[in-house]
Amino acid sequence: MKNIILTFFVSLLLYACANPGALSGGKKDTTPPQLDTIKSTPNFKTNFRPEKITLYFDEWISLKQKNQIFVSPPLTKKIDVTQRGKHVDIKFDKEDTLKANTTYNINFGKSIVDFTEGNPTQDLLYVFSTGNTIDSLELRGTVTNSEDNKPLKDIFVMLYKINKDSIVTKSKPYYTAVSDKQGNFKIKHIKEGHYKLFALGDENNNYLYDLETEKIGYIDTMVHIFYDSIPRKTDIKMFTPIPDLRIIENAVAGYGKIKIVYNREPLAVNINSSSVNVLDKKIQKDSFLIFYDNTENPDSILMVLEAENTIDSLKFKLRKKFSTPDSLLVINENEDTKIHPDGEINIKFNQPILLDNTTKIEMIENTEISKNDTISTPDTNKILVDVNAVIDSTDNGILKISGKWKEDKKYTLAIYPEYVKSLFDMPNDTIQIDVTVEKREIFGIINCNLDSLNNEMSYIITLKKGNTIIEQTYIHNTGKKIIQYKKLRPGKYQLEIIEDSNSNKRWDLGNYYRREKPEKKYVFELNELKSNWVQDEEIILMKNDTAKIVK
Repeated sequence: MKNIILTFFVSLLLYACANPGALSGGKKDTTPPQLDTIKSTPNFKTNFRPEKITLYFDEWISLKQKNQIFVSPPLTKKIDVTQRGKHVDIKFDKEDTLKANTTYNINFGKSIVDFTEGNPTQDLLYVFSTGNTIDSLELRGTVTNSEDNKPLKDIFVMLYKINKDSIVTKSKPYYTAVSDKQGNFKIKHIKEGHYKLFALGDENNNYLYDLETEKIGYIDTMVHIFYDSIPRKTDIKMFTPIPDLRIIENAVAGYGKIKIVYNREPLAVNINSSSVNVLDKKIQKDSFLIFYDNTENPDSILMVLEAENTIDSLKFKLRKKFSTPDSLLVINENEDTKIHPDGEINIKFNQPILLDNTTKIEMIENTEISKNDTISTPDTNKILVDVNAVIDSTDNGILKISGKWKEDKKYTLAIYPEYVKSLFDMPNDTIQIDVTVEKREIFGIINCNLDSLNNEMSYIITLKKGNTIIEQTYIHNTGKKIIQYKKLRPGKYQLEIIEDSNSNKRWDLGNYYRREKPEKKYVFELNELKSNWVQDEEIILMKNDTAKIVK
């Protein structure tokens, strides 16, 4: 009996030792598996026609995403890759004939990871030749994002021997490499020849451009790689193509309101309807809102929408009746309102508005009124400031209020009921907003002197602070332009310049199927702006598609 128990515990111990697992405590393992070159089938062999290759590593491994393992030049049959413990076996199909005098690369991508933490091997490449020599030509370069010019990692850079635009959608590449964190790539062991070059953000890891959300980049001409040519560094700009516009949702969203959701933001939408009177329309990112006269409360609505190259006929059955309009609400009332002495107060409503009774507004100086108190009580001691209120010409859901403010002063803006109303005659409730007018000396000015512009090109010039657009300007038919940006808070700003080649006043990211590349975009990090400072920036666009900022 004792021998049986002893044997049982020894078996448990051996089982535990034979099955590795993550250790608790200590620093997390971030080191990828390392190839054991002594035990493995030797790399870079010549005159080699293997049936099986075995690679050993210095730790237990797992095999994941086998579709990332890629052989170039491509084989007719798939290789069989299996893993056990610390090693991987690669078996070639007996029916697949390796080409004579050819260098083969087996790129493992991120398919081999350590067992405990999943750290992938880095740049693991197995190379052999069926001839006397191994091809040694290389192609290097960088991959960057067209949107912000930042490097992109984990992008497949691919070479094809066939000069067809559709090749990237139908066939796997002849050679491939993956970009690193700095966006750098290096395709090694290339045979002399002419190649078509693509870069692909391959979301489904199948080496094909087959998803509209995948980033793509390409070189228009064939890449020539020869031993007597100068080694070249190729830069590839990636872009996510703008998909063709289509409707993905549509519904009656409330009293007198229809909401259409597109797969992206449309440039413009035209409405044709004989069944209702359209009062207003509004694009909000990928949504298109339609406000219509609901007084007759129709049972159904027919509409034809024209947007870009699409025409959609829609019918809405009003199964659910909306008996009352939505309340008119302020959606930015709780924002911290601090403005420049020459600035405006912007009040955003949840729907389009109309001015109703322009006497029902006050700007009160130096009040200490709490939001819990009433501000509608007459007070002869109020210090009132004349204000001018208008509806924003670009967004009729915004009320813009200006006045002769005193700097370094506090005010209370009081808007009483029925000052504005919705398209369906719903009035506003009492609105009270505390406003601080800051000192003029807090703000600064940036003067941007743009030089060497193409006077036949249109440009979109955007000043940004982080992801916030401060101001956007559209210019054309000029070689030089000075733009002054006023009322700026201290901090770091960026200037974006887009060459609007089709003059549609937006940045077009391109479409591979139409052979359209992204419109050129330049991003400049401006010098940090200080308070009470006038900062001059000189920016030069050059003929070689580069640009520089003169400090």
